[in-house]
Amino acid sequence: MARLFQWSETHAIFVPEIDAEHRNLYRAGAGLDRAVAAGVKAPQLKEMVRAAVSAAEDHFAHEERLMRAAHYSGLAWHKQQHDGTRRRLKDFARRVEAGDKPAVRELLDFLAPWMRDHVGLADRMMGAYLRNQQRLRAVA
Repeated sequence: MARLFQWSETHAIFVPEIDAEHRNLYRAGAGLDRAVAAGVKAPQLKEMVRAAVSAAEDHFAHEERLMRAAHYSGLAWHKQQHDGTRRRLKDFARRVEAGDKPAVRELLDFLAPWMRDHVGLADRMMGAYLRNQQRLRAVA
């Protein structure tokens, strides 16, 4: 599955700060996937899951601030996707903290396609809007 967490330029939305955060999230997913495959012990997996969930939360909040500041009309729809994923990530994190080792693999199986789909549609739409807003400000 590590290949599913491999960043490439096809994932770019061309908002540099968001692309950097996406690269870090892909890196975290790939690292967690490698750790599971290598049989890393529960305490280290728990820490990796905590770090990944925290990075995702920070990233979602950052995107939402950018969308709010730009008066993005798709904010509610986009935030709804984030909120659903926040709930899922917190549930996986609780299970991992409780010692449910299969929850780590389930987290990865959920997150890889979610990231691909979310970045590929919702974030691309947001990125296009943010870039257009930036161009309009530059012209004004």
